Amino acid sequence: MSQSVDEDLPVSRGGSSRRALFQRIAEIAISLAFLALALQGINLKALGVALRQADYVWLLPAIAITLAILAVKGVRWQLLFLPEYHLPFAPVFTALSAGYLASNVLPARLGEVVRVVLLASEEPVGVARTVSTIVVERLLDILSLLIILVLLLPFVTLPPAMTRAAQGLGILALVGSAVLLLLSFWKERVLRWTRSALRHIRFLDRPAVYQGLGHLIDGFATLRGRLGLVLIALSLLSWFGSVAVAWCVAQAFAMSVPVTAMAFTVVVVALGMVIPSSPGYIGVFHYLVTVALAPFGVPKDVALSFAFVWHGLSYIELSVVGLVALAVHGTSLGQVMQKWRERGKVVI
Repeated sequence: MSQSVDEDLPVSRGGSSRRALFQRIAEIAISLAFLALALQGINLKALGVALRQADYVWLLPAIAITLAILAVKGVRWQLLFLPEYHLPFAPVFTALSAGYLASNVLPARLGEVVRVVLLASEEPVGVARTVSTIVVERLLDILSLLIILVLLLPFVTLPPAMTRAAQGLGILALVGSAVLLLLSFWKERVLRWTRSALRHIRFLDRPAVYQGLGHLIDGFATLRGRLGLVLIALSLLSWFGSVAVAWCVAQAFAMSVPVTAMAFTVVVVALGMVIPSSPGYIGVFHYLVTVALAPFGVPKDVALSFAFVWHGLSYIELSVVGLVALAVHGTSLGQVMQKWRERGKVVI
């Protein structure tokens, strides 16, 4: 039995089309600016040579590993609904794949919205609970990336300021995770504190806000015990898979760099995705790859050709998987967005 997409969270109806237009223009401008930075000083002839001479057979294992990563992330998202909901894998994987497709083709990073709308409208799980799993999922990814970054520090040579920043982020991530786990034991107490703090703020003193916070705390509770260890292991496994994909693409360009260089590049690119950009992170992705590989002595034209192929492979494969998953499900991205518009624009 499906539930209304707008029953659990406040929604934003209408909104300013002018502001949305300015946001789209800003995202495109940022992407173009970073793409210009990536192309700065590039010998286009050398870039073309690198692309033509690449051994694209290495993309076959990269494609297979990417599919495995999607499956691992689907299992992780499925487990994040426990113990309240035991969702089947198929709709979870469909919503996840549709989310990646939406992130590739829609502005404003609507992929997470598509995931919420599709899953909450098809399965007996509320919007607030679904959003809480995505928040916890993001925190797991950040924690995993920072753990990998700290583990890499003895094996990569970075400027002292960057090393100190990485160490600080690692410590902050561990402390933050400990605090969130602690709060999950104090759900009722945290809700009482929140009600006391917000009772004089009319637009926040609403049942939906407290309900959403309660679901978020329940989401943090999944990180306790054996299930939490499984979720962390799956998160690390997915990111190690991303490192393997990058390494395979690097072999296509005969890049003689250690696997630690690929791991560092994955971390830099993933953490840098918080920068606003056009759909698919065009420009930002490519510039961050050239920056991350520079300390390892990779020529910029080789690094950029590697970035183009790595990004293109990911973009095409994730989009195709999303389209196939939606087709098998019997819906389309347009229909999902129509549900979003009809039932209110879910705020995530």
